Amino acid sequence: MAIGAAIVALVAACSNDSSGPGNTTSSPAPTQQNATHGPFFPECGGVSDQTVTQLTEAVGLVNTARNSAGCQWLQNGGIMGPHFSFTWYRGSPIGRERKTEELSRTSVEDINIEGHSGFIAVQTDPTMGDSLCEVGIQFDDDFIEWSISFNEKPFPSACDVAKELTRQTIRNSK
Repeated sequence: MAIGAAIVALVAACSNDSSGPGNTTSSPAPTQQNATHGPFFPECGGVSDQTVTQLTEAVGLVNTARNSAGCQWLQNGGIMGPHFSFTWYRGSPIGRERKTEELSRTSVEDINIEGHSGFIAVQTDPTMGDSLCEVGIQFDDDFIEWSISFNEKPFPSACDVAKELTRQTIRNSK
């Protein structure tokens, strides 16, 4: 009996007829093809390794990941030190990223940089202060994010660095 009920449920689930009672249709989720894309961002947000080193004041930074979607800088190329990254999300909702930040960061606030809206997320460490800052900015159905994370004092303001790198990236967009 249970097998027969399972077969009926399977056949009903595969049916294209949605005219029966209680059946509703829903529109498909947006796809990459029908997303409205924002501007083009150059590799690493158009920001040089020298600029990242200058703003973060981190010695021995190495760009360990470089592709069309983003870049990552690590001190001496290792994961044990500070880390900085730029990521370009095409056709991806910024709201999902913001919700993740709201669940994992000390604070998340609205921000506007160069006339573009987004969020700024801060993680406060009890001994180091605001050691991690992420800025996400929306462009139509795309968004960019700069993540700045320090692991030991002294360090410049993580959010000042993230905001300045975001400004430069927006200015470098095409």
